[in-house]
Amino acid sequence: DGTDPTTASQLYTEPVKINTNCTFKAMAVRPTGNSRIVKEDIAFSKSTSKKITALQPVNKQYEFAGISTLVDGLKGNRNYKTGRWIAFYKNDMEAVIDLKEATEISSMTLRACVEKGDWIFDARGISVEVSDDNKVFKQVASESYPAMKETDPNQIYVHTLNFTPVKTRYVKVKALSEKSIPAWHGGKGNPGYLFVDEIILN
Repeated sequence: DGTDPTTASQLYTEPVKINTNCTFKAMAVRPTGNSRIVKEDIAFSKSTSKKITALQPVNKQYEFAGISTLVDGLKGNRNYKTGRWIAFYKNDMEAVIDLKEATEISSMTLRACVEKGDWIFDARGISVEVSDDNKVFKQVASESYPAMKETDPNQIYVHTLNFTPVKTRYVKVKALSEKSIPAWHGGKGNPGYLFVDEIILN
């Protein structure tokens, strides 16, 4: 309800089931003192908790919980090391989401965390393809992005592709990583990391 939990709040001893968008706040009550309040913004979309298959590898150093991180309903903050983001390096992010049944979608949103000093760059392009059989895919949207400039800020970049509503079961999302860091950067010519936290289908 928006209030912070106290010792008088409802006590949960079993897992809490959440099936709608909400801000979840919780506190552990212990004899030695209460924990800090944990706050989590949970956002559901048509891709949340659906089966996702990686078509290109996740970087082992920043794999955390793996490709399912992209459909867990949890967004990351500016710290890319929290486990909410996963990285792709020397290859693109490419994955197929199984919506289980024919589902109408008309948008895809993907977020990238950029920290240029750590060789982490924005996507160079994004595409969305749909399929009824997970074999033959048809592209419904794509967008290209220029190489980052030195003046572009370190922040979370949100990319949304809108397209004509389509009913589909399988959705392939591809985000191109930076294959050659620009000349103004100390890592020029090397591949950049691409960090993604969530694929949102609606």
